[in-house]
Amino acid sequence: MDKITLSTKKELEIYMNPVRQKLLRLLERSRVPMTPKQLSEKLEISPSSVQHHIKKLSSLGLVELDHTKMINGITARFYKPTYVNVQLGLDHPNENNLYKEVLVQEQIARTYEGFLTQTKKYQERYNSAEPESTENLGDILTGVIHLSEGEGKEFLKMITDYLDQHAIQSVEKSPWEYAFILYNAEGANSHE
Repeated sequence: MDKITLSTKKELEIYMNPVRQKLLRLLERSRVPMTPKQLSEKLEISPSSVQHHIKKLSSLGLVELDHTKMINGITARFYKPTYVNVQLGLDHPNENNLYKEVLVQEQIARTYEGFLTQTKKYQERYNSAEPESTENLGDILTGVIHLSEGEGKEFLKMITDYLDQHAIQSVEKSPWEYAFILYNAEGANSHE
């Protein structure tokens, strides 16, 4: 999968816009491409506002036109997310690091909130909190694994390859959101 690195303040401001983040999330979670009208109904904003935000996201290479279709004499444009990995360059500090850190924190929090919301809906629907009944929802895993440098690179490659292979929308598959944080913790705590 291609990578896009957002490094300028302008790029980060385009990407960080809350409406654009919601729009991207809708497109990424959708099983099919969507029109500005469909997106506007879900976002509760005008189709022209959606078009504006799509244009901005397209300028970064994050959204693209999938196809057009004539509907009642009007050409409907269907958009989809591009299948790219967005890199913020947190490993290369610059004057925009605060923007980058805020964005990452918001994305992790949004994923966690989505998990909690889906778990609650599932439990209410099935009136059960049994682990067996929620296993299809996903999980939150934390801990420490011990890897050599080569194993760490192999593990990261295995994860990214798997994510790349399953990034494309499909009506046969459900969208699963994720937020992985994996890092070499060697020397992370000064008291050790």
